[in-house]
Amino acid sequence: MTNRAFLATCLSTTMLMGWSGAAFAQEAAPTEETASGGIAEIVVTAQKRAQNLQDVPVAVSALAGEELESRGISETSDLQGFVPSLQITTPYGRTQPNFSLRGVSVANEFSASTASPVGVYVDEVYQSFRASHGQQLYDLERVEVLRGPQGTLYGRNTTGGAISFFSNKPQLGASTGTITLGYGNYDTKTAEGALEATIIPDKLGIRFAGTFAKGDGWQYNPVQDRHVGTTNSVAGRVSLRWKPSDTVDINLKGYFARDNPLAPNPYALGQLADGRDVLGYSRFDPAQNGGRALNKNEVAADTGGRYFTSSNGLALNIAVDLSDTLSLTSITGYDTGKYRNSPFDCDGSPNSVCALRYNSVSKNFNQDLRLNYKGDRLNLVAGLYYGVDKIDTRNEIDFFGVLKPILLGAGAPSSFFNAPVSAPQAAAFVPAFAVNPALDPTNPANCSAVPTGNPNGFLDARSLIALLTDIQVNNSGGGGFGGAISAACRAAGAPPFGPISGEQKYTIKRPSAAIYFDGSYDITDALTLSVGLRYTMDKVKYLNGRTVLYDLGGTIRASTIPYTFPYDASAPALEQKEKANRLTGRVNLSYDFADDMMAYLNYSRGYRSGSFNGLAYQGTNQVYYIQPEQINAYEGGLKMRFFDRRVQLNLATFYYDYKNHQVTQVIGATTFTRSANGRLYGGEAELTIQAADSLRLDASMSLLRSKYKGNVIDPTDPSSPTRNVNGNPFPNAPRTTFSAGFDWDVFNSGDNKLTLRGDAAYTGKYYFDPFGDYGQTPCDRAGAPGNVRPAGPAITCGNPGYWLVNSRLTFEHGNYAASLWVKNLTNKYYYSYGLNIDIFGLDYLNRGTPRTYGVEVTAKF
Repeated sequence: MTNRAFLATCLSTTMLMGWSGAAFAQEAAPTEETASGGIAEIVVTAQKRAQNLQDVPVAVSALAGEELESRGISETSDLQGFVPSLQITTPYGRTQPNFSLRGVSVANEFSASTASPVGVYVDEVYQSFRASHGQQLYDLERVEVLRGPQGTLYGRNTTGGAISFFSNKPQLGASTGTITLGYGNYDTKTAEGALEATIIPDKLGIRFAGTFAKGDGWQYNPVQDRHVGTTNSVAGRVSLRWKPSDTVDINLKGYFARDNPLAPNPYALGQLADGRDVLGYSRFDPAQNGGRALNKNEVAADTGGRYFTSSNGLALNIAVDLSDTLSLTSITGYDTGKYRNSPFDCDGSPNSVCALRYNSVSKNFNQDLRLNYKGDRLNLVAGLYYGVDKIDTRNEIDFFGVLKPILLGAGAPSSFFNAPVSAPQAAAFVPAFAVNPALDPTNPANCSAVPTGNPNGFLDARSLIALLTDIQVNNSGGGGFGGAISAACRAAGAPPFGPISGEQKYTIKRPSAAIYFDGSYDITDALTLSVGLRYTMDKVKYLNGRTVLYDLGGTIRASTIPYTFPYDASAPALEQKEKANRLTGRVNLSYDFADDMMAYLNYSRGYRSGSFNGLAYQGTNQVYYIQPEQINAYEGGLKMRFFDRRVQLNLATFYYDYKNHQVTQVIGATTFTRSANGRLYGGEAELTIQAADSLRLDASMSLLRSKYKGNVIDPTDPSSPTRNVNGNPFPNAPRTTFSAGFDWDVFNSGDNKLTLRGDAAYTGKYYFDPFGDYGQTPCDRAGAPGNVRPAGPAITCGNPGYWLVNSRLTFEHGNYAASLWVKNLTNKYYYSYGLNIDIFGLDYLNRGTPRTYGVEVTAKF
């Protein structure tokens, strides 16, 4: 559907509704509304007004604060088993969660400057910095998860949906407080609490909340002789609420958060025979690991440091009732964030093959101003939005550092410089066998130079490929200054291969402005029509781009962005700017068959802004603009309750037409962002049964099918920079997910109550990237000598399906409670993230957290 056709459809539908007012007065609503003898009703603001969850004609799930506590949800990854079609992965432990809804995700992207297609909001303030998405999950009133494009009321970068966290605010009544202390395995100590004081009853109150956790690591690194994967976080929040009158409600919040654990190292599985990487290392070879194969909780890595993340911010929410039907709401947010992986071992081996230092600093401002109207049949919301986020990035690269002591020990001067990176603007030659892998790499004739670019370029791709070939054929990397390349290429006159060491800097700045409108009209008492429109104006700026390369002594010798050799510090940094304006919105028709049965049909369009290929560092032509994403989504749903509201069943089915899905491809040592078209469709079910006053059952299930299609890629062209993805499923898109759980009051005698919670969640098989099995049949074969696979079995075979089981037993006595809990009860070994790094001959994998357990005590006063 074109923009013009979409606009015409929405406007014509709006005319049918009639214009008899403007926006509705947003109601301040409690989190839960108890239904006597039945399932408690959760009140949400998914449509920017207070509504019963069952009355919202879109796919939305909500967890109230008490449910978050009873299910032990203390970090973002814990949400995965409780919301249909929600998957949470991360390339860097718990620091940077990647949310996936119905297969719409950031895919395998790992740059801190990439915006998530699933919008994250805290107290209605948009959170653009992905590294801080997991830092405010404490003292919450509720969590709302909207599935499907939210291109009207949320708008910015919400092609997949929106996840909203609402913190507890002062209630302006009695002064209260709560504190929870915990202890778990790995000597983990936790504390969480809140204190609320009412300064002027019904007028002025303040609430303090905080959380702390510190513990040893679950993974052991024998090279550094220390445990990593530790816990080390602290966060705090101060909320001030002032109601000078019944018509004005002002909420001001300030917060800080810091996470600084020793990072778990990746499980690098070699793509060559016996699980070896390009230097011949295998974690399964006892001779290379102190006489024994490493166990599941061990990774031998020569580097590795902390994943530091911090965030600080202010949020101001002002709500004013202008009349009985009209209200005005202003939401202002400003936050800063820091992100530092330093150092980061990306090869998971005791050899210095791949080490990175990622550093980003973020500043973000958001302002949303909306006018609400609530009439007898017409509800409207209209608003203006402006936001800008700026991310300054400084990355340090250190590839094949293992060669530095070899070269220096063989007499190479500290001024030696031969950074063998295959950069299109600087590579002078590649060997013939690199162009045609069928040629014999040991034949000097096949190492003849093939001109590809700048004849005076300093970057020599022959050396890199010759090194890889020499190691794979001879299982050795040479022993001297002239031996770090194969004999064939030495005969052809190629210089020795040296390490790649450098620094990359750039800034991404994204101002965004929008005007939006959303209205619903009750055509009859049972039939409601809703229409929404949003016009967004986005700009994306790539600023101050500069990448420099060092010689063995650490002196700058060249720059690739901008390209100068010898290095010219006066060369202007690379700057690029793009803009995009998009119309999004929705049309929704809902019908109440009975008081507790509602069906709906919904069309919506979602949009995710474009971006630049920021992590590219080898040449200016690699820093290109990626077009915005767009989803046209069609959805139908049914929400119902029966048996005196003791059974609740919600069903949804959907079809997405997806354009320009942004995904990552690693070629050599450089990251490229690609775009691909495709489609997704599936269905979801959520079931809750209040089987008895003391027993509640819940379950959810989703079925998903995804496929890339319509992309023009020639898979027979070996020089093509992309792989053919047509027919492949989307990454992070399991075909089946399922969860089931129960809350059972084992006994309840007044002040004493014993409650058991148990749940199990299944995640079906899925792929980590968009390239599927890479055409490898069978997928589990090792790479042949002299032939680095396009990916290893862990990537090409996909991530197998797995179950996770959790449980929690809580005893309450008056205002005191004690809990025993366990997560991943069966100690399931599974991977949560994967990346193909074929230049190093390995599959990069992050393991999910093993079994954790502990005890908590809580006091309320």
